[in-house]
Amino acid sequence: MKTTGIHHTHGHFSRRRATVLGSLLAGALLGTVLDTGASAQSGASWPPATAEGQTWIFSAAGETWTATAGQLDSDGDRELQVKTPRGTQKGWLVLSNDRTLWSLLTLQPGGGYWACRLEKGPGPVYSGKLSLFARNDGPSEARGTCTGQLQGQASRGAVSWPYTLAAGQTWSVKLPAGTVTATLEGQPGNFSGVISRTPPTIMGASATGEALTFMVMSQKSEQLCVIERSGAAGAVLTGTAYDMNVQTSLGQCSAALGPASALASSKVAVRPAWPIAPRDGDTWTVTTPLGSWKGTLKREGDLWRGRGLGAIPGDMLLKINPASAVAAIFADDGRVFGCRIDQLGTVAPDKMSGDALYGKNQDADIEEAGTCSVIQER
Repeated sequence: MKTTGIHHTHGHFSRRRATVLGSLLAGALLGTVLDTGASAQSGASWPPATAEGQTWIFSAAGETWTATAGQLDSDGDRELQVKTPRGTQKGWLVLSNDRTLWSLLTLQPGGGYWACRLEKGPGPVYSGKLSLFARNDGPSEARGTCTGQLQGQASRGAVSWPYTLAAGQTWSVKLPAGTVTATLEGQPGNFSGVISRTPPTIMGASATGEALTFMVMSQKSEQLCVIERSGAAGAVLTGTAYDMNVQTSLGQCSAALGPASALASSKVAVRPAWPIAPRDGDTWTVTTPLGSWKGTLKREGDLWRGRGLGAIPGDMLLKINPASAVAAIFADDGRVFGCRIDQLGTVAPDKMSGDALYGKNQDADIEEAGTCSVIQER
């Protein structure tokens, strides 16, 4: 099936360690979401060049479809394996006779197929109309819009600025509070998408010459992820998160076309605040004049514990008291390194700072060893 309906269109630790730690411590949907000055990108050819092994990302029907390109078939069309939430199906990339439509056709389990007809444009994000053919011989049902983009194309430096937004794109945005996903609807100047209906939460999106901005809005909060051009060099875009209710930075944020899994390996720095508020799974980077360590911590009683990796690896512990906190590394060679922080050390926007601490072993006196920093990411 390929020619139907359209012509070719497809961690217990010792009491001694606890003693050492003690010593170390001594509404409604908005009508207009955001202003925008979105403009088209340039630098890609038409029709898009395809090759075996490529991965194309399509946003369609509120979902993300991942298409892996195979060989050309007897008609000269590129065969695909298309992964959707319902499984993996066969598909094709087909160019219309007049070369104005470049389409993804993918079979529908149980019969019929989807057609995402992408219109001629400069790329790298191509937009078009989505149709569902319940039967191989038609008729079609309009199912909104769709977009397609070659995975990783942005990282090759071919993308111009500002970033192209389009209806039908599915975006995931990671803020310190968590990751959200929505499919954009609307027109340039008024792109938005529903994150959840209960409670009502929406995402707005804007692209200008200064920044690509995502706004996550609910009845209780408004948070922004602002990505400048320097943060848009790869498939995962990075920027700064803001809380609009208190007009302050929250730390870092990231965004990517596709589902939340696209950001699974992405970490964003949490803006320092007092008291320090860890979560299970947060990654901590501790830097002192004697070395740097990075570890993922989980709660164990009144401590947070994990493995600290660095030149001298060891167990990493975080202890928080009302007046101070300490991140300590009990190195495998017996030495103890730490960073002690109080409220004054949480005023910088990007990292916590304090007094570096050092002990020759767990029985030795703890000494100050200069300054230190701690970065919290999630």
